[in-house]
Amino acid sequence: MATYFTSDQHFYHRNVLKFEDRPFDSVDEMNQGMIDAWNDTVRPSDTIHHLGDFCFGGYDKWVSILDQLDGKIILYKGNHDDSKTLKKLVQNGYFEYIHHVGDYFKINGYQLWLTHYPMEIGMRPRKFSLHGHIHSTPSNMLNQVNLGVDSPLNFNRRFGQPISEHELVEYLDYINPLVESEFQKERSEWNV
Repeated sequence: MATYFTSDQHFYHRNVLKFEDRPFDSVDEMNQGMIDAWNDTVRPSDTIHHLGDFCFGGYDKWVSILDQLDGKIILYKGNHDDSKTLKKLVQNGYFEYIHHVGDYFKINGYQLWLTHYPMEIGMRPRKFSLHGHIHSTPSNMLNQVNLGVDSPLNFNRRFGQPISEHELVEYLDYINPLVESEFQKERSEWNV
């Protein structure tokens, strides 16, 4: 059982193809490409933390995608995720859980806040905001990690492939010394 993270697939969203210059010629091709990238990575027993903006359209469109995806999905509601649709999907067992705002947990000594929107939690070592929402725009702070499919962090990956916990920790191990350096710089400025 592995753990994965992703965000902002925007299944069935025609305009996202233009807005984000995704590598697909049609919505059907985009949907299938992201389904394939997901299922080539995720196994049925794995857990996926999805940070919102999963699908455009009503219940039937959501189900048409969810029925094809492996893994147990925990959804962090995005601004395009309809509450009435989500309620029906939960009642029918499509999600392990839905967070309407966010959640907090620890991995390898890192404190993580998972939300759809980036959070400014202050520049502190080993503390990170994991988010989506901003697509291909880089995060504003070093300790904000954009896990969306359009994120600059995903440019060397197959489009739509979820990020494993191991890959996430490797990135946090890489970026944390830079966060530590910024934190120390801020502290020295406070003590002047």
